[in-house]
Amino acid sequence: MANLRAKVQSSSPSWLPQALAVYILCQPLLDVLTGLAVQAGIPVTVGIVVRSLFMGLAFLYAVFISDFPGKKRWLAYIGVLVAYLALFMAYLFSLGGFSLCVGNVKDVIKTFFFPFVLFFFWGIYRQYGMLVTVRTIAWAGGLYASVIPVSYITNTSFLSYANSGYGVGGWFYAANEVGCILAITGPFTILHCLRVLPSVTKKTWWKGALAVWGLLAVSISANFLGTKIIFGFTTLYCAAAFVWTLWALRRDPSRARKIQAIAAGAMLLVTLLLFLINSPLMRYLREVYFPLLHNEPEITTASWNEELRNACRGTWLYEFIESNELMKSIDQVLSRRFISASPAVQVYTDSGILAKLLGIGYAAAPSFSRDIHYMIEMDPPSILIRHGILGFALYYVPYLAFIVWSVVQFFKRPAQRLSSLPWCTALYCTLAGCAISAIAGHALVAPAVATFMIIVGMQFWDLNQEQNKLPKPTGKVPPAL
Repeated sequence: MANLRAKVQSSSPSWLPQALAVYILCQPLLDVLTGLAVQAGIPVTVGIVVRSLFMGLAFLYAVFISDFPGKKRWLAYIGVLVAYLALFMAYLFSLGGFSLCVGNVKDVIKTFFFPFVLFFFWGIYRQYGMLVTVRTIAWAGGLYASVIPVSYITNTSFLSYANSGYGVGGWFYAANEVGCILAITGPFTILHCLRVLPSVTKKTWWKGALAVWGLLAVSISANFLGTKIIFGFTTLYCAAAFVWTLWALRRDPSRARKIQAIAAGAMLLVTLLLFLINSPLMRYLREVYFPLLHNEPEITTASWNEELRNACRGTWLYEFIESNELMKSIDQVLSRRFISASPAVQVYTDSGILAKLLGIGYAAAPSFSRDIHYMIEMDPPSILIRHGILGFALYYVPYLAFIVWSVVQFFKRPAQRLSSLPWCTALYCTLAGCAISAIAGHALVAPAVATFMIIVGMQFWDLNQEQNKLPKPTGKVPPAL
């Protein structure tokens, strides 16, 4: 065993970077195959199988192969996490027996994909350095984005939201998850394209064509996918990148800076024009979302799932929202996320101390007063309700501490931080991931999105550590892209 471990460790630097790059670049393919499988009625998809295998192999590698500073502390944390999951399953067994435990397994694996895979990525980073490059993230984002316009042009796209008829979902099953992925990888795609464009020559014209396509695909996806999240975060990043390139151009009026400023400005302009010229997102906002905010009866009734409405009636959260105009408005802005969570919230508050500590899970036990399968589409309350105070403390509090640490890092060297567009991009995507997780969900608890949440966060950590090794600047800091 020791010899095998030594052999794997010695060979890892030669194959692990390529293996991880292939795995990351295959994420769009996995999600396309998942979408096609769901459309065909296949219950077990390639995405579920491959990501479950990756989670298992990554965990085994981290525990038995990796050797990095601080591993004992990580093993202690993982041990506590496993102990919690054992208690969680034991509690579910006491409520509904073996069948209730089985009914929760799939969602538990999806939710805890994040901490177990993070253990693996942190271990290889500490042992070998950053193995997933900015270019890999950028290409993955570009591949995801490319599916949307190609499926639209070929008229083969699925609808993002079948109940409203708006949004080009590509060949993906979960538009919300793809929107989250694009929101946190799209900026890296834009960054990489801005780096490539100034270096294009007559012989490498194809690189320029790919860069222009990448920018255009991200812009189209931001408008055509039909989710507010991807449009908002993409547009905000485009505006920030344009301002940054103008500042860099003023400091360094070179040909390369001019090209980057023109490209960033064109990207922002195209994104806004696509939005205004009757994009699917604009039609959805105009014909569904804004009428909902104004309580137009026909739209409000049509947007309600009758089964969900019946499940929500009589819950304290539903009654509180309906009787409070401010909460009603907030809930409508958040696309009724609070109301859809009300059945699970009711069961959680009605349950005893063990449920509050360990959570109520995902499948309804015989003793529950309501069905709890309706999705809680915000990660923090979802983790709290599904996994209780202990699960929330072990899972979300460390992540929140990392986000606070990330913000603090900016104020330690603000001039140096702002001078680096890669650093700003990594921070932006890290904070965007946190905001998406808190407001829209489908982030930490979705393996596809969690994969990119991890590598983007790791990218920020690495860029921050590299900057911290440099002496603090005493004068003006030259812009770096």
